Amino acid sequence: MRGQVSTIPAPSGGYPGRAVSVAECPDGEVLTGGGANVTAGSSRADLYQLTSSQPISGQKWWAFATNMDSGNSGTLHSYAICAKVISVHTFSN
Repeated sequence: MRGQVSTIPAPSGGYPGRAVSVAECPDGEVLTGGGANVTAGSSRADLYQLTSSQPISGQKWWAFATNMDSGNSGTLHSYAICAKVISVHTFSN
């Protein structure tokens, strides 16, 4: 499993803080799944929102989150679940 962590900044100018996080499989592996989670910077978890978590082009998992907590930043962690590609041989009698 591969992952990336991004900071979700506090809101500014009346707009929520926004963050993108992209996790990618290494060469020789294929994406089999993924996901994301948000960690609030305070006890106000209701002010943080994971807006999207989905596969994107190639072997990548993309996530987007927002933050309306005016006093704290949070974190967004995306992860890609990858599998090694191996050759499969068939034998006949």
